[in-house]
Amino acid sequence: MTLQYIKLQPLWVRQFQKSVYSCIIANLLGDPDPEIIGCSFSAEMKAFDLKGNEVFITEFSSSITSFKIASVSKQNNIELISGALDGTIYVMDKNGNSIWSTSLNSPVICMETGDIRDDSRDEIIVGLENQRLIGLDNEGKKFLEFKAPEPIMDCTIGYFSDGITKKIFILLKSGKILNILNDIDSELVFDLQYQPTCLTFSNIFNQPTLIVGDKSGFLKALNLNKEIIGNHKLGEKVQCLDTYTIFTEQKENTYLVAASKNKITFFQIVKGEKIDIIEIPTPKAQPHVLTTERINETLDTPLDNITSDLPSIPDASAVEPHDIRVLRGGQIEGGEYHFKVKVINNRNYNVTNVNINILSYPEESLILSRIDSHPEFSPDNAKFHKISKGGGFVSPTFVFKPKKDCIKGTVHAVVNFINEKDQIDTINVEPHEIRMICGLLKPKTVSKEDFENLTKDLLAYKKVGQEFTLPYNVDQLYQKLALLLKRKNFAIIDTEKKESEGKLQIIIKGFAEGTFSKHSVGLLLALSGSKGEQLSVLKVDVFAEDEDMTPSIMSELENSVNPQSCPECQEKLPLELVRKILGGLPVFCEECGSKLIEIDGEITASPDNS
Repeated sequence: MTLQYIKLQPLWVRQFQKSVYSCIIANLLGDPDPEIIGCSFSAEMKAFDLKGNEVFITEFSSSITSFKIASVSKQNNIELISGALDGTIYVMDKNGNSIWSTSLNSPVICMETGDIRDDSRDEIIVGLENQRLIGLDNEGKKFLEFKAPEPIMDCTIGYFSDGITKKIFILLKSGKILNILNDIDSELVFDLQYQPTCLTFSNIFNQPTLIVGDKSGFLKALNLNKEIIGNHKLGEKVQCLDTYTIFTEQKENTYLVAASKNKITFFQIVKGEKIDIIEIPTPKAQPHVLTTERINETLDTPLDNITSDLPSIPDASAVEPHDIRVLRGGQIEGGEYHFKVKVINNRNYNVTNVNINILSYPEESLILSRIDSHPEFSPDNAKFHKISKGGGFVSPTFVFKPKKDCIKGTVHAVVNFINEKDQIDTINVEPHEIRMICGLLKPKTVSKEDFENLTKDLLAYKKVGQEFTLPYNVDQLYQKLALLLKRKNFAIIDTEKKESEGKLQIIIKGFAEGTFSKHSVGLLLALSGSKGEQLSVLKVDVFAEDEDMTPSIMSELENSVNPQSCPECQEKLPLELVRKILGGLPVFCEECGSKLIEIDGEITASPDNS
């Protein structure tokens, strides 16, 4: 058997103002060559020719999450297909005139088109936030509805080597890839362990090939025997992929486009080495083993404008990490600070004698009290006999009691265990910074007059005029802030509303005091925006007796109304993820994998996280 390796040769890179959520290669203009098209969160669509020249740029609706070009309603037509946050699938002609649309009642996560029914027209498959995969025919009627066992990350259509009939594949959050057979049946075809984010199928040099992008920024090409036959490192999380093949009498040219953050990279796929796989029989008591023999070097010369050497192709063990992951996070609960460390064993062996130790913490403001649910442990050391292989985990919670109103400082911890070689492994936990106050406040009710006097004369420190532009209309933002202030332990002293010429202004005044110091703090929140418009401006003024309170309160309010950090691991969230959360889409933290949702105006981790 001969194994044909491939090389992903980068031709050019183009940037957008904001992150790219969709990239495709398609013939939009109807000329001989296709265009490379990207849609970004800056509400723009850009198209480039094969050399990277910009063909056009146009505005594109911010509610669109997926975009394709195909012939759906009529054979050989150029039609624009898009999926939106509200679950609507739109099919339009190339001038933007509607052909048909249908609502699927759940935000669109991914979408693909392909001729599944062999009728020379493409059907549409759609992955939804509610974990359903929907198949739509040429008129928008459902011909398939499959309920996935976990969240869908991406979907594609491709060939197996057993025939020419195209098949449907979905990528799940766990890394499993299923071949969807019908409404209730599916078949597991891949179980990838390296956090894949997107995928596409292509028949490359008569070899059915799956190309996968992952969180670490790797592109990997796999054949249907799960062998890695090509790779390239982009260095940033791969968000979407697409391929396109041009056949000529002289040559087959296959291209790939990949989006990572705010850029797209355009590749040509060329032949690499060929390797003969020779089966060599061994003694009867042993199973057969496979060896490889190289029979010739690269068949195609790299393109003239490519000078850098590409990374060598790693073996599967080098690409698929089977290791120990350590996550951490913290929050105020019931007047205590809970710091959680989660240790996950992805290795193929159990690890034993696991110790999680707190090395240091801000002792001037916290007292380490206990380990939740493990009263027999010392407060600073959680011990476990073992963590099972293949995804087993432990997640002790270290409970701190505050002794000051303002918590500032860093928690340092370390994990050590005995590995499968009977050796001690040590992992330093990522330092966890705490800067928190609102959870330790108490609401304090004062009169309107006292609020004015206190904020003007008695409260010595003031942070004025921090502004945020938020994707809510003014009424929605008011409801969210009213709930948020109560949750942050502020009493609402007064609310004023003014409306003039379609503009709405709302002023909210809140007041609280510290649990320990009894120092007072006041808030003045000014909301403004046009009625009915999904955009508001929030101006925040903080008044505090204690200078240390002001930056902490401002930071907490900013993270709540304009959330930028994961509530589980505290890592910063990209702006496009925040926008998806606020739009109702399921989002998973890129660092710890927690599912993030919005509840009453605040982003929190979903309770169904493992």
